[in-house]
Amino acid sequence: MKIKPKLLKEKEGVSPVIGVILMVAITVIMAAIVAGFVFGVIQTPQATPTASITIDSISNSSGQMVLLHQSGDSLNVSDIDVIVTGLDNTTKTATKDLEEVVASSFDGSWDTGERVIISESDFGYGFTEGNDFEARIVHTPSGGTVSAPTATAQ
Repeated sequence: MKIKPKLLKEKEGVSPVIGVILMVAITVIMAAIVAGFVFGVIQTPQATPTASITIDSISNSSGQMVLLHQSGDSLNVSDIDVIVTGLDNTTKTATKDLEEVVASSFDGSWDTGERVIISESDFGYGFTEGNDFEARIVHTPSGGTVSAPTATAQ
């Protein structure tokens, strides 16, 4: 029974040394992370804008799809791609930079209440009456989808 107290008295604790090593390691790691942000090695991802966009109309006779910006952030047209997909599995998917599609009267920003008219000639296929279409609005700097409304061509 005397062995236990003797062993405990003779052993020195190593926890202070381990504690110091861990604190130094944590400090070095945190300094590296801060330096990465400061010197631009680590970049924060750009946020995807939030906007509610609907398909106002799709007309087979006029060959146009009208997209309405209902609410949310203004969208810089040079940062937006429109991907139109026919949901009937026979129509191809086509992507177009919104800046190429909008009229020259646009000021470079797609704001609430404004409409964008997309012609079927912009995508190389028609909006066949009765077919469903999706217009995916993609923010290219972040790679995120702003909106993906669907509608049926009339």
